[in-house]
Amino acid sequence: MGIATGALVLALAACGGGSGAPPQSASPTSTPSSAGPFPRPTAATAPTSQPPTAAAEPTADLGGFTAPGTEATVDGDASGYVVTQVRTGSHDGYDRVVYELTGGQGTPGYRVGYVDRAVEDPSDEVRKVDGDAVLQVRLVGTTYPVEGGPQEFSQDLRPSDGDVEHVVRPLTFEGMTQSFVGVDDGPRPFRVLVLSDPVRVVVDVQDD
Repeated sequence: MGIATGALVLALAACGGGSGAPPQSASPTSTPSSAGPFPRPTAATAPTSQPPTAAAEPTADLGGFTAPGTEATVDGDASGYVVTQVRTGSHDGYDRVVYELTGGQGTPGYRVGYVDRAVEDPSDEVRKVDGDAVLQVRLVGTTYPVEGGPQEFSQDLRPSDGDVEHVVRPLTFEGMTQSFVGVDDGPRPFRVLVLSDPVRVVVDVQDD
């Protein structure tokens, strides 16, 4: 009886799970499963809350300004660009308008000069532009935006400081994008730069 009783006690101890630890193979893993409905983002895939920082435009050794009454013209060899961003900035000695272009190839051309009235293509509608002088900006080598592709910047800008008072939203027609810049106490000398990575056309207006 003693041997039988001892064997029974050992069997119960081996099979009972009241306070004993479960077998190692049955313990849950602490690693999140990538197959779950809401996987935790990793460092490589975690979304960012901020858009990429735009490349800074140069501010030194930029050359001279073009006198009012002269049109600055460069043909370029671009095609397929869309003006996706327009921004302004005030610097020591000049105010700046930046047109950022996306989706095309080649070097964009431009035609920049003062006009008496802001006449939009192709409607011939005269646009009201804030400021004392109107600088017309034409970017050459652009195209209409298409569904699923880069979209054209769609609003006017009215900077709160500097001598650029108004930038009219870009409008594209037959390979050329037109915009108008309203200048305070103008017309003033200006210069045009073409930059890459990303592609930008920069218009600087000289101030006091």
